[in-house]
Amino acid sequence: MTLLKVFFLTAFFLLHPFFTLFGQDTDSIRIYLNTRLKSVRSSDIYFGDQNYFNTKRVAIDSVYFSSENDTLVLLFNKALAEMPVREAKIGNIKNSIKTLLPENVQSKPIKIVANGVELSDLIPNYYRSFEKQNKNRLTQKVQTERKNVVTPRLPYEISSGLKNSNIAMWNSHGWYYEPKFDRWEWQRARLFTTLEDISPTVFVTEYITPMLENAGANVFNPRERDRQHNMVIVDNNGSNGKSRFKKPKKRDEKQIGFAVGKTPYVSENPFELGTSITFKSLNRKENVATYIPDIPESGDYSVYVSYGKGEGKVTYRVYHSGGTTDFEVDQQIGFGTWIYLGNFHFLKGVDKKASKVDLIIPEGSSKKFSADAVRFGGGMGVIERKGKTGGRARYFEGARYNIQFSGAPDTLVWKLNENDDYKDDYMSRGEWVDWLIGAPFGPAKNRQHPGLRIPIDLALAFHTDAGILSGDEIVGTLGIYSTDRDTSVFADGQSKYASRDLSDLIQTQIVDDINSIYKCDWKRRGMWNSQYSEAYRPQVPSMLLELLSHQNFNDVKYILHPKFRFDVSRAIYKAILRFLATQNGFDYVVQPLPVDHLSSEFVSGNSVKLSWQPVLDEIEPSAKPNKYMVYQRTGENGFDNGMLVEKPEIAISNLEKGKVYGFKITAVNAGGESFPSEIVSVGIAENSKGEILIVNGFDRVDGPEIFETDSLSGVWRQLDHGVAYGYDISTTGDQYDFTRKSVWEDDDNPGHGASYADLETTIFRGNTFDFSCAHGTGILAAGYNFTTCSDEAVENGRINLNNYALVDLLYGEEKTSFLPGKDTTPYSEIYTDKMLEALEGYTKNGGNILITGAYIGTDIPKDKETVNRVTEILKFKWRTNHAVKNGQFYSTSDDLNFQSEYNTDYNLEQYPVEAPDGIEPKDSSAQTIFRYSENNVSAGVLYKGDYKVVALGFPYESVKGDNARNKLMNEILKMLME
Repeated sequence: MTLLKVFFLTAFFLLHPFFTLFGQDTDSIRIYLNTRLKSVRSSDIYFGDQNYFNTKRVAIDSVYFSSENDTLVLLFNKALAEMPVREAKIGNIKNSIKTLLPENVQSKPIKIVANGVELSDLIPNYYRSFEKQNKNRLTQKVQTERKNVVTPRLPYEISSGLKNSNIAMWNSHGWYYEPKFDRWEWQRARLFTTLEDISPTVFVTEYITPMLENAGANVFNPRERDRQHNMVIVDNNGSNGKSRFKKPKKRDEKQIGFAVGKTPYVSENPFELGTSITFKSLNRKENVATYIPDIPESGDYSVYVSYGKGEGKVTYRVYHSGGTTDFEVDQQIGFGTWIYLGNFHFLKGVDKKASKVDLIIPEGSSKKFSADAVRFGGGMGVIERKGKTGGRARYFEGARYNIQFSGAPDTLVWKLNENDDYKDDYMSRGEWVDWLIGAPFGPAKNRQHPGLRIPIDLALAFHTDAGILSGDEIVGTLGIYSTDRDTSVFADGQSKYASRDLSDLIQTQIVDDINSIYKCDWKRRGMWNSQYSEAYRPQVPSMLLELLSHQNFNDVKYILHPKFRFDVSRAIYKAILRFLATQNGFDYVVQPLPVDHLSSEFVSGNSVKLSWQPVLDEIEPSAKPNKYMVYQRTGENGFDNGMLVEKPEIAISNLEKGKVYGFKITAVNAGGESFPSEIVSVGIAENSKGEILIVNGFDRVDGPEIFETDSLSGVWRQLDHGVAYGYDISTTGDQYDFTRKSVWEDDDNPGHGASYADLETTIFRGNTFDFSCAHGTGILAAGYNFTTCSDEAVENGRINLNNYALVDLLYGEEKTSFLPGKDTTPYSEIYTDKMLEALEGYTKNGGNILITGAYIGTDIPKDKETVNRVTEILKFKWRTNHAVKNGQFYSTSDDLNFQSEYNTDYNLEQYPVEAPDGIEPKDSSAQTIFRYSENNVSAGVLYKGDYKVVALGFPYESVKGDNARNKLMNEILKMLME
């Protein structure tokens, strides 16, 4: 019997005298019901399977019999309205009540109202049949026709995704100026090696935004999204360095536009400091404006464009190191701000052919178009307070400063309070959304402001402050929306309860997916209908998401794990997709997961065959790929625009000798494109000495080390800093306060979890899944051909190791790991049974092995049988982990005078190695060939017998310097191949 039924059964027997004495005295019923409800939380009366948890007390405001149809109406308070509502649950509640009422009332219809809304009206449209949908919550037609500002030219069609959808999204707080202390600071405290001002950035910029864009949406961020600290602006009013703006040939009048002006700014709007050029097309050929940047250093740069109001669509063609990429941009909307195109790799310097942006307008058109500025890279903060800027990349700064730099009007959007950047920051985000849309949805001070005419579909604010609960339980996910500010509808008549639908879908998807994947008790908190600035200011369906509690240690275990970040982000993307499909009446398909089991094999002298395997999503049946994109990179250049293929394989021909090629694969369906696979590298040497196979076994992503005792707990990065997906952008520094009872005093002394700040502006490399390139470069320099495959391809027999004289086992920082929660499945194991079987068969046939990695000894399973098995194959035994702190090592052979070091620092170029293995020869048949300089512990072992093995207790790719790394590979290959 459910808790709800027990409650009503008890209430009925105690209430029966009221019915007898007063007949239908509903006020007496209300009083007595509330007496019984005093100890009942809202989650106590929610019987479902979504782990709903809400401590708020339920109360009945009034009870009456409707005069129209004699319906018994129970009016509950706000707490009941915070739970997720589904049709089946309403039926269960009503039936429980009916069966417990006196006979003379049982036949009466029952109506339950919570916070002024009938309970059935709280069911999201997504969970209703088409006939029962609340049409007032759907997208209304007063807004501009659905269209994107930017449309990339793709070789495939996104027919069931988010094409023509525009989403505003931001990542919590940021670096801001606090006049009280005359300093720039974070809005939140540094806890458990991160903080709320930057940890949501990982979700929003690294995962959610790309997922939505891969589904066809345009995503708008009020905070800078590019972590590149360099910025180059090319503009008709002046450009950086040797950058050059080539004006179109036929020009008309000028409009107001961007100019850098004099930086840093205080209250200046740079989009009011300059001009943009208006021009038409020529009769016989394209009229082009060209932007040629002076790139300060090679790397990845986001490209943004700005323009005045035009009369149609133009093409922006980006020339980058991987080729050219075209975007169609509608200049009728999105004018007077920075519009994001994409992120590309550019080489250092000025290159008029291979590093530029062309603005191309339609030939022969009589319409007018606009050329203003193009920006490469995010850059540093340019807003000053009392003569000093924040001193950090704009990427870290609060939205208020980037909104100013992006052209929004001051007193309408970002200058809402006098000398209070803190309030301006959280208030400006919603007003910025309204400015993007424009009349009649404009900023609060002027709803009729024309704005940028971008038809924003929804807004999402991402935070991690879900509150604090007593005990050590998970706090879980809280949703906040608003329907009560000013009016209950948006300017076009759409009900603001669409925001509740959005909140319900996102919260439901997050909680369901987390509990499914992590086998944990992730809590679903309430959905608050409250007047939070970020919830009520946007004039579109909006949600303020509090994913978890960054103050609660059990929640922190999850937020620091890269897979959790991916899974939560995918849940949010799926929920937004479902919401907009319901709002706009289209069928949806979820984009696929990344492919795996990659392999490459030479099929002729200069051709290579690539193959892979799709990955099906166990919790999303629609996410099946039907096509694939294959992207290619040559040398140090970026990737090209890719090639669409029907099957999970392709032959690439005409490879040139002496070059390292990289390939990555994505899966495609009608819902969009997946994240990329690991990168497979191949190369053909001049006068090749033979062929080597690189087996990439380093696919681990993981959170840092977590430890707990009764009195102490925290994040022990010194032991294991984890492995970020791509790059780590959210670490402030090591935790120093591990005492559970330490209390918060202020943000400078936050108690338990308090962490240093020495790393918070450092963006450093994690697992980029691209380390076969470093191995392959050394192999090619030594005169050998090479191909790459994933370790799964070896384990599943897709690759026959016996075809190669040498196998290079790349294990980086791979080691057995487990997800937070109750899932006991091991991930990232090095020595699986299938891999050991493959290596046993390979070495019996005389195959040679190079194995490198920080945990190649540590990860050997501790059972005696497996220890003996691994030792017999690889001829080394494990002595210690964390063998040394510095990365210096040297050769022990008189024939090889070699000294070098591997990376232990935090930087973009190489991931830091914090736990190298000390490994020793198995017996006298093998020998130590490298030792660590710090303590002379054995770092590398050579075996020469019926086959050969070189094992290094540190990752080869972490060795500093291309020359040193290539020399090391050359010497190793001499030992193994000569």
